[in-house]
Amino acid sequence: MKTFVLPMIFAVVLGVAGCSSQAVDDSAITVKVKSKLAADSKTSAIKIGVETKDGVVTLSGTVPTATEKDEADKIAKNTEGVKRVVNGITVNPDSLGATNVREKAGEAAKDIREDVSDATILTKLKAKLIADGITGTNIDVDKGEVVLKGQVDDARKKAKAEDIAKNTAGVKNVKNQLTVKKNASS
Repeated sequence: MKTFVLPMIFAVVLGVAGCSSQAVDDSAITVKVKSKLAADSKTSAIKIGVETKDGVVTLSGTVPTATEKDEADKIAKNTEGVKRVVNGITVNPDSLGATNVREKAGEAAKDIREDVSDATILTKLKAKLIADGITGTNIDVDKGEVVLKGQVDDARKKAKAEDIAKNTAGVKNVKNQLTVKKNASS
């Protein structure tokens, strides 16, 4: 009986050790794939999930291009210990990723510059109008396009306001919607 129990215990211990070894191998593979993705400038490692079971790597997440998806797949397949890759990454051109981060940052910077520019134009224009004695105006500025609204005392001030706006740095176009007060004298 002892001769039968001892080999049985030995077999069970080896079986458990084998299971534990596979779990460690899967964890090691996951770490290797994630590290390679992080080191690669063509992939968005932070946007890509990696799971490994029995040597099969499953990729998930969203990237902006098929090129990024394919690169992640290639990296996983070329990682030691990977038997197969299931690529569940979705492509969404609107998402932020390694291939378009500069473009998206450039767009954001441009928007900020336009907003700052518009605010600068508005401030300069208001100051110039007030300095010229032109009050009662509302000014809208959007991407360098100026719209003058409100009421002024006379036609001369209406024309002068438009001239000042056209000659303000950064102004691309002026729409003069100012009206002259009815009871104003010329």
